[in-house]
Amino acid sequence: MHIIIFAGGPLIPGKAVDAAISEADFVIAADSGAQTALQRGLTPAIVVGDFDSLSLSPDMLKALGCQLIEVSAEKDETDTELAINTAVQQGASEITILGGLGGQRFEHSIANILLMADYALPIRITDGPSTCWLLRGPGSTTITGQPGDLLSLFPLTTDAYGVRTSNLYYPLRGETLRFGRPRGISNVLTTTQAQASVEQGLLLVIHTSKQELDE
Repeated sequence: MHIIIFAGGPLIPGKAVDAAISEADFVIAADSGAQTALQRGLTPAIVVGDFDSLSLSPDMLKALGCQLIEVSAEKDETDTELAINTAVQQGASEITILGGLGGQRFEHSIANILLMADYALPIRITDGPSTCWLLRGPGSTTITGQPGDLLSLFPLTTDAYGVRTSNLYYPLRGETLRFGRPRGISNVLTTTQAQASVEQGLLLVIHTSKQELDE
C-alpha cells in the first residue's frame, strides 16, 4: 500500500508531486501538513502531531472525518517521524513524503532525509521538480526521466563502495564515493532511463527534472 505523508513544510507543485498524489492509497498528515493536504483537495485519514503549528481546530478536522493522534510537544520524535510510524502501522509498503524539504526550518529537511535510513521499506521525499530516495548496498535503482535531467548521488553516513552508473553523462565504474565529498552532484541523464548501483554503503539519490527547473 502506497501511503503519502504531508509534512509540515511548504510544498512546491510539480509533476512528481501530482503523480504521488494520484497513486496514493492512503493519506496521513503530520501536524500542519493537514492544511497542505486540504489545499490540494485531499482529506487526510489520519493527522498526527502535537498540533503546535496547525491553524485548523481539532474539532474542524474531526468534522471532516480525520482521525487525530495527538502527542505531547515534549517528545523525542518529530511529527514526520510519528507519521511514518503511523504509516507503517497502517501497513504501508511504500511511503512518499510531500512538503519534507525546504521551508524556513532547514533542520527539518536534514531530519527527514536521515529518517529514510531508519526504515526498511522504500521512502521517497518529493518536492517540486525533485525526488530523493536511498539506495542500500548491495542494490541498484532505475531512474526514469528525460535526457538532460539531473541526478546526484551522495554517500550517506559513510563511504559508498563499488558505485556504477549507466546512461549518465559522467559514468561511474565501480568507484568509491567518499562521505563528505560531493563528487556525485549534478550528473545528467543521457536517455529516458538511467541506472545506479552500489556494492556497499548507502547512497542518497536525487533526481531533478530539468524541464521543470527551466519553466
